Amino acid sequence: SDSAEEAARVIVALTGGRLAYATELVRALADPALRVHDPISALAALLAPGGALCTRCRHSYEFRLHRARGYGALKAILGILCEDEPITLTDIAGHMRRTPGSTKDYLGWLEDVDLVVSHRKRYSFADPVLRLWVRLHTHCDPPDDTQVADAVQRYAVTRLSAASESC
Repeated sequence: SDSAEEAARVIVALTGGRLAYATELVRALADPALRVHDPISALAALLAPGGALCTRCRHSYEFRLHRARGYGALKAILGILCEDEPITLTDIAGHMRRTPGSTKDYLGWLEDVDLVVSHRKRYSFADPVLRLWVRLHTHCDPPDDTQVADAVQRYAVTRLSAASESC
């Protein structure tokens, strides 16, 4: 049906086409206990503290950072990228007050564990949902439901606009 096709298009746009995330969204939409009726609300519920995607993203983030070298500096770079991307090496180095050479090494390590991608000398997160998770969950205090809903809404508008422009 048209509504199922539209829901699928929205799910693919929100998840960046990642099957694990799309599967979680479909499960959430089918789960009457979650009381969500659209993919955006489902994503917000799944990214809230304790949600399935929150747990998955936390595990992926920590696992990949531990596989790379320079844990603290890498977290700082990801913190910069979650707020502003795509961004150049020079801009990242300036934010970190590091030399471009050492920053390039850090970015290379992040690319090695598939956290960051480079396109035309600009760096960004490889995984858009993980970027959203970092923006929400790497602060001292966990986000409340309103903060999660607002961030997911802004994210959805951006992702859905980009998806409609590419069609």
